[in-house]
Amino acid sequence: MFRFIMPDRSIPAGERLSLLKQQMEDFLGQEALAELFSLLHTSHDRIAKDYNGRKRDGGRVLETQVMEPLQELSSLRQSLYPLFAELGFFHINAPVKKSHSRLLILGGAVNVCFTRAHYASQWIDPSTLSVDGLSCYRPVNPKEREGSSFSSASETEFGVLTDAFSSAFELPEGGFSDSFEGDRNLNRISCIREYAERKRGCAFRVFAAPSTEPAVRRADTGDTFLFYLSETGLQTPGPSESLLAITSNRYCNRQFLQLAFCLLNEKLPLDLDVIGCIPDSQIVTAETYDPFQYLQDLIGILDWIARF
Repeated sequence: MFRFIMPDRSIPAGERLSLLKQQMEDFLGQEALAELFSLLHTSHDRIAKDYNGRKRDGGRVLETQVMEPLQELSSLRQSLYPLFAELGFFHINAPVKKSHSRLLILGGAVNVCFTRAHYASQWIDPSTLSVDGLSCYRPVNPKEREGSSFSSASETEFGVLTDAFSSAFELPEGGFSDSFEGDRNLNRISCIREYAERKRGCAFRVFAAPSTEPAVRRADTGDTFLFYLSETGLQTPGPSESLLAITSNRYCNRQFLQLAFCLLNEKLPLDLDVIGCIPDSQIVTAETYDPFQYLQDLIGILDWIARF
């Protein structure tokens, strides 16, 4: 299974970048990737054009949770499944290192906000200084509530993630303070919610970030991460600071590259790891996964490699 690993923060920035780029070359050289391209009759250069299900006119993007499966892939789902597994889409669900000072729960659809928060609780230890949720004021699509194991009446991703924090970490309702900046355009709204209660010295906060392109899209992972870094003082990190981000298994390698890009671009000597929230016993099977969804994540990985 392929997994991107952040070079140690003690290594000079230029060398860290070179080591990461070597990992990217290794990813591009994976036999599983070549076989996937062959099955789909596409290539590294063409896959974004052939299978991008999110891109819309005017630079807009479609949320993955409202995408429909691509029927032409149904006959290939069994053959593609082990290739996605080899490329790291299913089984990254435990940290490389035991302890981290900051746990980051990446926001998303209703069900995953709760799943990620509950999964994160097991990684809190005496070295954990804060558990922080990263989100935005994206309106919740009704489709997100279909089949969800959790219930939230909140209308935005930020609200859902705060509900997930209350549930996972047993935080009292109303026991928080908000730093809010409003705007008629939801993509420009920001808020930092900090809970008064601490547990074993650990703080709990949820961040809603503004978009850097508010006219066309919500804040993405990079926007929320940069907002978090700027608002928490981690742009001048202490000597023992390290970040463990919790997402869904399928996003680990893609979101690792996006977060690593931000850290290196900001020249921040921070350690980073990204894990999924689904244990091996509950991972989607070849019969239940949607290969079209996973192709969007692969396109994202290739895009981030090109940016590097």
